[in-house]
Amino acid sequence: MFALFAFATQDSIIKLLSERYSVIEILMIRLAIVLALLLVVALAWQGPGILRTRRPRLMFFRGVLAFFAFTTYYIALSSIPLAEAAVVYMTAPLFVTLLSALVLRERVGLHRWSAVVIGFGAVVFMLDPGSSLFRIESAMPLFSALCYALIPIINRHIGLSEHALTMGIYTTASYFVLMALTSLAIHTLPAPATDNATLQGVFQGWVMLQATDWWLLLLAGAIFTVALLAITQAYRIAVVSSVAPFEYVYILWASLVGYLIFADVPGPRTMIGGAVIVACGCYIILRE
Repeated sequence: MFALFAFATQDSIIKLLSERYSVIEILMIRLAIVLALLLVVALAWQGPGILRTRRPRLMFFRGVLAFFAFTTYYIALSSIPLAEAAVVYMTAPLFVTLLSALVLRERVGLHRWSAVVIGFGAVVFMLDPGSSLFRIESAMPLFSALCYALIPIINRHIGLSEHALTMGIYTTASYFVLMALTSLAIHTLPAPATDNATLQGVFQGWVMLQATDWWLLLLAGAIFTVALLAITQAYRIAVVSSVAPFEYVYILWASLVGYLIFADVPGPRTMIGGAVIVACGCYIILRE
């Protein structure tokens, strides 16, 4: 619950800064801060041995998933309310059930399949893709949730063989490398001619941050580091089904922070759809 409050606070800072700077620039600097903090804490607490890993491929794959999950989420967050993005993002448990049946060939009964169908039906109701108000940015957190749903599965494979700091360092380092390559590609390729504000924000040129914004970004990096270690440790030492329901607290924190900072009030569709998604997700977890 603490980690999810920290994530919501950090997300609001990223959203606030993305109104003035390129979201890619903000993410690059924040990743560098997080990686530096993780290395300092890890080496001071555990020594150089903390950098050894038995599962380098899984660690890298975890970083790839984090890259797609978080980057698409923050790109969408620069254009849509925090609460709306949070509700769509919380479909991750539905994706976990779907993937366990389709990829891992696990047996999923009628109850859980029904919850998955109803949950995704709530997403369609909330996004209202056939209306003139629909924006592709609103659906991007759905892809983020799909990528994020694979991370706890990898955590279960890694189990107790890896320290939470080791997992955090390798995931963040992989994410940083992929983000650096993305930044290089964006600055090399010509910006597309489009009226889409979100896409323009991705290809926006980098500028020097103001002093107060540097402090905000340092704060965001510190908060994210603490939140990352907390959530990783929770999934590392506890049963996934015990921890997962508490992730829905993020919707509450995101709604509260979004209202206090951006004066965003969730609409009826978001509130109804969110309630159904949370109910379906919790039901799936209880059935498992």
